[in-house]
Amino acid sequence: MNDRTNMELAWQPMPKIVFFVKPDQDAFINPIIAHLSHLYAVKKVTVREVSQIERDMLWADICWFEWCDDLIVHASKLPIASFRKVVCRLHSYEAFAYYPYHVNWRAVDKVVFVGQPIQEYVLKHVPALRLEQTVVIPNGVPMDQYPLVERDKGFNIAYVGYINYKKGPMILLHAFNAIHKMDARYKLFIAGTYQEIRFQSYFNQMIAELGLTDCIQFDGWQNDVNPYLRDKHFIVSSSPLESQHKSIMEAMATGIKPLVHHFYGAKKVYEEAYLWNTMDDLLEMVTEEGYRPSEYRSFIELRYSFSAQIIQIEKLLNQLTTSGP
Repeated sequence: MNDRTNMELAWQPMPKIVFFVKPDQDAFINPIIAHLSHLYAVKKVTVREVSQIERDMLWADICWFEWCDDLIVHASKLPIASFRKVVCRLHSYEAFAYYPYHVNWRAVDKVVFVGQPIQEYVLKHVPALRLEQTVVIPNGVPMDQYPLVERDKGFNIAYVGYINYKKGPMILLHAFNAIHKMDARYKLFIAGTYQEIRFQSYFNQMIAELGLTDCIQFDGWQNDVNPYLRDKHFIVSSSPLESQHKSIMEAMATGIKPLVHHFYGAKKVYEEAYLWNTMDDLLEMVTEEGYRPSEYRSFIELRYSFSAQIIQIEKLLNQLTTSGP
């Protein structure tokens, strides 16, 4: 074998991956793209019209659709989909929408679920999708971006996220009211924005009716939650459904105690000690003596770190690039 042959074997073109996502829905995928750009030729396409999709599918070896929405519905029915490796990542809300029933799953090589409960639900209700087409890869927290803050138990409760029907805002308000009635020293700090006027109107009315005006603070959307969380002691989730609830995981990484309403499948995501079913359960969690910031961080580091997530994604993509058509 001559030197030229050796050089030709040594040089191989980088596999090309295109990521399709709608505007303002790329928060989960951006860190993954940044990491993979060192290993692959990567393109992110922000899709405003589905007519954009086919051109970039022609360019790529692997086509990744972030969210199981109308983009993958459209793309899976294009002839080019049969000649490309197609990946769809399904988070949570899509499982209960009509989209999974309209995808041509024969054209999709892998469906990435970020949580096992959602995987189980979709496989039960979408018979066209086979178990062997799916894999569970949880969302990952970049631990270096959320340093541990050792803190003592206190009275500041944080809620981080949008206020909409998916987040159980009525449960949130009445849960905090129960805590405040027990001990008026507790305060609720909301880092988020309303997405529905009905809940803004309801909050305005009920906060006044319940006498909570001076103990609920609205701080708006926080682009960097680290400084915001520094003086907080609890992070609360009131959602009926989450894949994992990443804001809870991020807060836990900094050493904050989670108060997670027992959403669908939550026991397969969090320790039972972090979950509450009733207001009595919640009050017991808030008042119990144990407060262990290092434990909360370790839970995330062992199960949901970004480094573990990216290893699994690299393994998946390597399998796709080395398998046949």
